[in-house]
Amino acid sequence: MQFILKWLQMTCRDTSPIISEMMDHQVSSRKYWRARIHLAMCKVCQYYKAQLEVLVRLARELGREDSLEQPEGSLSPEAKTRIKNNLKHPD
Repeated sequence: MQFILKWLQMTCRDTSPIISEMMDHQVSSRKYWRARIHLAMCKVCQYYKAQLEVLVRLARELGREDSLEQPEGSLSPEAKTRIKNNLKHPD
């Protein structure tokens, strides 16, 4: 029984990197469940997780907006083709 209690015991310092890691990719089931149990009991980490979720959502939205807009001062496709051709076959 003591092993189980020790396994479940996690501090916020132990949990916060796992929460962050969970936002980016899948974690091991051991990490997942330890973090979930801690989150069920800790309001501070619940708030931290909510803040990270907002940041991830905003970063994704900004990334989508940036990819849709053509940067100011970028070259036209014709200019890019001319430059490539000149680099391949200089006069």
